[in-house]
Amino acid sequence: MVPLRAVAEALGADVSWDQSAGQVTLTRAGSIVTMTLGSATATLDGETVEMDVAPYASDGRTLIPARYVAEFFGQKVAWNGEERRVEITEDKSVMGRSNLEAWALPMGAMMVLAYHGDASLYGGYSRTGLTVASLSELKELGEPYPIHQTVAEYTRQKLERYWGVTNREELMAVVAELTLDGSDSDYRWAAVLALRLSEEEFEAAVTAAGDEGWRLAYTKELAQKWGDKGIWALDLFRMSNLVQWGYTAGYLTYRESLALLEPAAAILSTQFSSWDEAYENYLDGYHWRTWTEPGEGGVWETPLGRSYQEQMKQDPRVAPLLDDSLFETGVIGILEQTDPGAVV
Repeated sequence: MVPLRAVAEALGADVSWDQSAGQVTLTRAGSIVTMTLGSATATLDGETVEMDVAPYASDGRTLIPARYVAEFFGQKVAWNGEERRVEITEDKSVMGRSNLEAWALPMGAMMVLAYHGDASLYGGYSRTGLTVASLSELKELGEPYPIHQTVAEYTRQKLERYWGVTNREELMAVVAELTLDGSDSDYRWAAVLALRLSEEEFEAAVTAAGDEGWRLAYTKELAQKWGDKGIWALDLFRMSNLVQWGYTAGYLTYRESLALLEPAAAILSTQFSSWDEAYENYLDGYHWRTWTEPGEGGVWETPLGRSYQEQMKQDPRVAPLLDDSLFETGVIGILEQTDPGAVV
């Protein structure tokens, strides 16, 4: 029996309490679990489930059976007798042979590290830890220092602040839109226009743009450099962060989040041949989208470029994730989990 609040916060579940009925409802990633104090009967998405123990209240806390609640939400439960600790972990067996997490981690690594997370963890943070907003974030938010938050609270804040996402349905809609028509489409229109201009027209356009003429020149440079690849990696990598934040926020299950990422990973695996190439494309896209001139040294001499070369590729937790053999293997998706030796 474990405290309800601790489990709910770690899993990113929302809790509501019906005092008159002595009933608690937990909602996570579209699933709804209802339990009643003193009753061993629970409901999972409307279906009745009989437990072998009933929740109860003690010293102002509601205690619930760890095994049932965790399994209701697709988790594994183990008892560490030596440390007298209940260990609740994600049941990743639901992904079978899929290698989508191996794609997701390096795709989202740069943004995770920028927000002081652990790029080797799916979701970027330990679910039982507390995060502290950075000083720059606090300044932007106008908040005093420090702000301690659960991981679910922190990632929900990020989703709302940067994407306007406040629930599971909105998150799925944003990922779908980004897959079909992200910032890369704006770039492609600009690239087509830049390439269609004659040399004289192009020089005149750059001159007329004044201080912003560099961006038109940068657009043409990228169009010639990347061709049909565009600046695709920017959106593909952002999708990894979106679905991982959606997972830690409690909006998506582990399997759902990776299923949403599968189209992006498939595009990345066919358009690029290494993480160096994909990250160079990502950095070019980032500077184009943010109107930040990379300078004469190119993107590898920018702060983010140096971060990739000098930190990510040297970090013993991150470097193994940047495995170029993935581009040879390709994406093993949700529907490709059958044992190759099995008869279907």
